[in-house]
Amino acid sequence: MTWKNFNLFGKSKKLNSNPELEKSEFEKIKVFKSLPKEQWKPAYNELNIIIGLKLKECGFKKKGRKHYRLTNDLLEVIDIDNRGSWTGAKDDIEIRIGLVPYCWEGLTNEYYLVGSKKIEEIDKSIRKHFRISQEYLILADYLYDRIINNILPFFDKYNSTEKIINQPYTFPYYSKCGGDDIYKSQFLILFSELKQHKVKKALEILENEIEYHERLENVEIVNKWGKLKVLIESKNWTEIDEILGENEKKELNKLKIKPVGNKLKNEFLEQK
Repeated sequence: MTWKNFNLFGKSKKLNSNPELEKSEFEKIKVFKSLPKEQWKPAYNELNIIIGLKLKECGFKKKGRKHYRLTNDLLEVIDIDNRGSWTGAKDDIEIRIGLVPYCWEGLTNEYYLVGSKKIEEIDKSIRKHFRISQEYLILADYLYDRIINNILPFFDKYNSTEKIINQPYTFPYYSKCGGDDIYKSQFLILFSELKQHKVKKALEILENEIEYHERLENVEIVNKWGKLKVLIESKNWTEIDEILGENEKKELNKLKIKPVGNKLKNEFLEQK
């Protein structure tokens, strides 16, 4: 056990600085016990349900593997993912955090989360991946505490299109994204600008998307982006607002989320 000296009113005191005492129950585990492959998916499902029940107290709604909360004009999304490729479920999970504009069809269903960041980008002390082991119930409590203490404050900082356009550098994207940028942040910047009637990066982003889908011969998508580009160039904000507003209603209906922003109560944070 180690001790640290510090001065209090001119007197020397000693504090216990043993890092082991500051660790959570999950962080104290030295050896994790493996689960057989057939238990990976049931354990993951139970873990995600437990986290979902707790996040419900904060205004989140669980749909599939994702948890949604509507604040202002963005959806806050927590994606707890254990999908493999063709092999199906795997024995570890990855958590992505997303701020999703729901004013355009399909953005809430993107395979890669729009405006997303991996949890370790926000919480530097956390692991990149978590194994689904016999200790998955302890892991569920650990992840929930991390989300409450580190992820929700991140959401509070960026949870509106107005906040996004004032701090766009937080969500970088490739200027020639080609549609394959896994963070999909170009859509967050694009629709944040349109919601705020600003045109800084919007036309550049649209031109890149049109070019990409022309190469793929996606005529329908090219036409949709092209019509939106014409409206932006003519600054027809009335029609743009109508299109985005109608899309918002449809997307929220699909998710069965009421069009009312949920706010995390101050007293809940104080309890934490």
